[in-house]
Amino acid sequence: MEVDRLVGQWQARVATGPVSEEALEQDGRLLNYHARLVAGPAAELYARLARMGTALDDAWPLTSVPMKSELNLQPGLRAGHGPIAYELVAFEEPSRIEWRFTMERLQGRYEYTLTPRDGATLVENVIDGRVSGDMIEAWREAVGPFHDWVIERIFDRLERPPAPWFDARFLRAIK
Repeated sequence: MEVDRLVGQWQARVATGPVSEEALEQDGRLLNYHARLVAGPAAELYARLARMGTALDDAWPLTSVPMKSELNLQPGLRAGHGPIAYELVAFEEPSRIEWRFTMERLQGRYEYTLTPRDGATLVENVIDGRVSGDMIEAWREAVGPFHDWVIERIFDRLERPPAPWFDARFLRAIK
């Protein structure tokens, strides 16, 4: 699988609207890609993604399957939702948050990137990894479609203004 070529092809379509694509090979090699141009500065959108799973989260769409995380991003931070578990590998404010899956049958990286573009921000989500065993079929039939739904709802929420109860200018006072 040529990851850079596929992502480049998919990314080129963002100008015409949101992109949601996937390549899953027979051996479990997985590339899942979502991208959308979102109005708003990268720093604000990054902050909202960085707060997912915390008490100040206004982006995670599922109260019935909560994402759990700590407020401060730092490498080694463990997070997850439902049976999905991952660990923070790296972050570059305000442009990138990279996680690594910590599961036996789902391996690889899971990343958000934010790039200023044409007065908006290109928000991308990429899974570059491998599923194995029963997870190959589970990904095709349930986990993958669920992931796609969740990411598109997160992007929908990012397109809306931040929660009315939260103003990032007062974060220090709240802490």
